[in-house]
Amino acid sequence: MHRNILSVTLNPSIDVTLWTDGLHPDKANRVLDEMREVGGKGINVSRVVHSFGQETLCLAVAGEDNCREFAGYLEAESLRYEFIKIQGAVRENLTIRCDGETIKLNRKGPALSEMMIGALMALIHTRMRPGDIVVFAGSLPENVSVQDYMELILAVKNAGVLVAVDSDVLSLEDYRRISPWLIKPNIHELRHIVDIKGTGIDDVAAAARVLRDGGVENVVVSLGGNGILCVSGERTVRAQVPQVEVKSTVGAGDSALAGFIVGFVKDYDLAECVRWAAACGTACAMRDGTLLATKETAAALLERIRITE
Repeated sequence: MHRNILSVTLNPSIDVTLWTDGLHPDKANRVLDEMREVGGKGINVSRVVHSFGQETLCLAVAGEDNCREFAGYLEAESLRYEFIKIQGAVRENLTIRCDGETIKLNRKGPALSEMMIGALMALIHTRMRPGDIVVFAGSLPENVSVQDYMELILAVKNAGVLVAVDSDVLSLEDYRRISPWLIKPNIHELRHIVDIKGTGIDDVAAAARVLRDGGVENVVVSLGGNGILCVSGERTVRAQVPQVEVKSTVGAGDSALAGFIVGFVKDYDLAECVRWAAACGTACAMRDGTLLATKETAAALLERIRITE
């Protein structure tokens, strides 16, 4: 079955990475280098998916003030996109790199009216087909409630698509209500959703099974340097990753989610989907700034990923 992959980003960004000679208070710290590129968790998923040659469409809400610059970054990567334009500007998020340390500063972004949420819902419905994968990822604009977000997700899911969610605002009860095809929390987000009794991998697996029992079909937990753990039906699959030089963890979770989805649309077995997720997440962490994994950087790591079930 052919599946398109759509990403929905309500609060995208232009990611500005600055490399500095120091971070000293009351002193003029100098910027040694700077990079600007498109950002937002949903858009990041599409960017990694696109590097694998998979068909993807970025649907996003974009402020009119700098919408042209924002679109230019997507066009430079030959990404298909459609925007709901609103007043204001796409937020600029800052990543500061100094002596191997990373500081992230995320702005709020422009407000989104109820009418514009309706317009976004209509746009999604006209672009998706039953069986497609629709990814909802990233932060919410200030005035969009969790209830609004869930209603948007449910309206899309009920049209017959597979919904993937990567968000830090939804609770266990919220996930029970929307029962998505896939969620990808990191270990910290998982602790906010489910009460994890201990710190071991079995404790993480038990917490993921609580979400599975609540109606989530695939629970993919990113564990940083400890790899990926996935609970799907009666299967629990873990991917352990090699020790690598970590340059930046920004976008690693988005890359992992994209790797799993790519494996799924290629009809890979669950264990192989988890392997690709781990390879993409690790490949991203090896890149500086906000650079993401690509098919080539992930494939170079694939044989070093150890799968246990």
